[in-house]
Amino acid sequence: MRRVVVALLGAACISAAANAADLPVKAPPAPPPSYFSWTGCYIGGDVGIVWARDRDNEVITATGAPSPFSPTDSAKPDGVKLGGYLGCNWQFAPQFVLGVEGDGEWTSAKGSANFVTPAPPDFYETKIRAEGSVRGRIGYAFDHVLFYVTGGVAFADINEHDQVGVTGTSTDNSTTRAGWTIGAGFDYAFTANWIGRIEYRYADFGTFSYVPVVFAAFTENHKITENVVRIGLAYKF
Repeated sequence: MRRVVVALLGAACISAAANAADLPVKAPPAPPPSYFSWTGCYIGGDVGIVWARDRDNEVITATGAPSPFSPTDSAKPDGVKLGGYLGCNWQFAPQFVLGVEGDGEWTSAKGSANFVTPAPPDFYETKIRAEGSVRGRIGYAFDHVLFYVTGGVAFADINEHDQVGVTGTSTDNSTTRAGWTIGAGFDYAFTANWIGRIEYRYADFGTFSYVPVVFAAFTENHKITENVVRIGLAYKF
């Protein structure tokens, strides 16, 4: 009798094991997807091209009336830019990104225009020598890509060179102008730390007025605006 019971128990165990082997095995849960976080601070460098416009509206100093010698065309300074930027971002809700950023750049932009005078022409030359800005940013992130708009205060170191004739007397007037800038671009995170950038910005530095020594009877009113396209690479901490 004991042998029969043992045999029956053994058969039952073998049958249960066989049935268990036929059951499907439940796969382990998949790991949650990994998303890039834009929260953090960064520092980078950039290079770009600039094309600007400097319209000189000349008036008679004593009366404020328009000058008959006011240039009929604008100086169009253009050149390259080279500089750096730093900032911090905060990602929230969950794909929006807020940030603040500052930059400083050297630029080679220069251009000239002639006054309405007999030959040889009198002319002015505009040089934009350095620039900077402090801006806010708001963007929308698609994982490693961030599209953003930016705007804030812009600064420029500008020199106006006025000359009588090609080899005549001349004078220089320099100023640091404060204005505003607005633009848009996108950042791309190549890795967890390295972020590339393409950006366009427009800036308006207002009107710069002065009385040049070589045209003492006239006041020059320079209205300066610019466009910049730049690329950059930053390291995110």
